[in-house]
Amino acid sequence: MNHAAAVEHLRAQIGRNQVIADTIAVLEFKRRQRLDALQQWQRDRLDATYADLRGDPRYRPACEFFLDELYGGRDVLERDRQLKRVVPVMSRMLPTHLLRAVGDAVQLQAVSLEFDLAVADCLDESGELDQPAYAHAYRAQGDWEGREHQLVLIRKLGDLLDETVRRPMVHRLIRMMHGPAVMAGFGALQGFLRRGLDAFAHMHGADHFLDTIEQREHSALQAMRAGSDWPFSEWVGRGP
Repeated sequence: MNHAAAVEHLRAQIGRNQVIADTIAVLEFKRRQRLDALQQWQRDRLDATYADLRGDPRYRPACEFFLDELYGGRDVLERDRQLKRVVPVMSRMLPTHLLRAVGDAVQLQAVSLEFDLAVADCLDESGELDQPAYAHAYRAQGDWEGREHQLVLIRKLGDLLDETVRRPMVHRLIRMMHGPAVMAGFGALQGFLRRGLDAFAHMHGADHFLDTIEQREHSALQAMRAGSDWPFSEWVGRGP
């Protein structure tokens, strides 16, 4: 991907996220309640599934960044507003591979939110949410190919961030941007980039972290597809 393609990729994913944000903003009350409940359950599920990684000081920052900010449905509307404003500045300041990483991060966020919306609409009206309810909704939604693509994006982005932190000049550039970014009104974006790169640098190699996510999420996906009502039981028992 050349520089112009990386910029266009980023713009496209920002637009995609804006469409999702606009959709969420006008959800009727019960649909929004189901989405909020699903996203909270998903965060709890991720906490439990990766409690071993969170408990290891080496991997805790990566869990907080990667699982919470990109995959767990956290509200990052303000960051995305800033991102849209500063694409022209970023395209001049950031190297191609880092622009691509930001575009991939925003894409993963969009895909995750789109899945949350679709699965939330398949939840039972009763409001009860546990592993069986989640698994039933996931099978009703049924986009197995899209889910596989989401997992590919997770690995691709993780590998790209791991590669980026091996270029210390890029990492230092993001850290040095803090003051100017805050003054220019895009501190949330700079903080997002810094937290991501700091977290991956802290691991000194992300293979175990990424392999663990890839293996567990694929295993749970296969279990749901095969009809299991307890796809996460290997790691969380009958919770969360």
